[in-house]
Amino acid sequence: MKKNLLALGIILMAALTFTACSDDNDFDDGRQQPEVANPTTYVACAGNFKANDGTVGILFYNATARPTSPFRYYDAYTAQNGEEVGDAQDLIVVGDKVVITGTTSSKIEILNRLGRLEKKILMPKVEPRYLATDGKYVYFSAYSGKIYKMNPNDLQKPIIDSVEVGPYPEAISVANGKLYANMSDHNFDNKGKSISVVDLGSFKKVKEIEVVLNPYNQSIAVGNDIYFVSNYHSENALVQKIDATTDKVTSVCKASAIAYDAPKKALVCLYAAYYDTAKRFFFYDLKTGAETDIAMTGLKSPQQVNVDSKGQIYVIDNPSYKAPSEVFYYSPAGKLIQGNIQVGYSAQNVRFAN
Repeated sequence: MKKNLLALGIILMAALTFTACSDDNDFDDGRQQPEVANPTTYVACAGNFKANDGTVGILFYNATARPTSPFRYYDAYTAQNGEEVGDAQDLIVVGDKVVITGTTSSKIEILNRLGRLEKKILMPKVEPRYLATDGKYVYFSAYSGKIYKMNPNDLQKPIIDSVEVGPYPEAISVANGKLYANMSDHNFDNKGKSISVVDLGSFKKVKEIEVVLNPYNQSIAVGNDIYFVSNYHSENALVQKIDATTDKVTSVCKASAIAYDAPKKALVCLYAAYYDTAKRFFFYDLKTGAETDIAMTGLKSPQQVNVDSKGQIYVIDNPSYKAPSEVFYYSPAGKLIQGNIQVGYSAQNVRFAN
């Protein structure tokens, strides 16, 4: 009799376990996020200035805590290499390589998809900043005043060329065979108000386009259009568009951080200028110009927004330099699914593998 009761108990426990696992799969429309073994979602964290507390991490799906805490943060660089990255200003995934820039450490590093270091390129006084790709090569801006061209698959000689574009280039994008570099007002002398254009065929600077003051860390290519943000002196922010076929500039909307939502053919916009207490989070339809607000529940000091290929939205919140940044994860409709995902210090971007 006791044996029969024990067997029945085991069967019931197995049934409950199976049911619980099945229910967990219903989270977020049933689309399970990738595990660490096959990472697709990365976070570059610069850390505090010269504190060596930056990270290169992976957001992975926590299968043991669904649906209340589906994402966890994994400091991939430290785990894979047994040392700190120092600082990670930006990150890009190209094929099976992850390329990161370090500004204060003045280096480029090439990792595999799990975060293991394959090549460290020390570049004294260069101070690499932001990354972009045309699908074949990777490009990065640097405070040396140059744009660099590299092949991350050539570990013997990855840096191919460089071109002078002017002081303090920041975010860059590629469209219509050209690279567009934001020329920031880093020195706050009101001189930084242009976009430098580099022809990728000749890898020569061909022109400068005048724009609103201080185009900074936001630049994305959508077809033959470049969308970028001018931040003035942090009291305001304006999204502008360059038609890469004509290089004509037009104003779009007021926002300080932007991302392209491909399924919606819209920009996801965040307005949170440093010296303006007003804040806003919204969709901007690229065809109609219609704006649709998104609730900012839980956000204290949002800095950056990124969108993956499925339209899922990630907002970086940096409420304090004394604590790690947090990521808030939204559905494609703009519904908050999970907030306060603690990542590294001074998170800069959430980046995605293709």
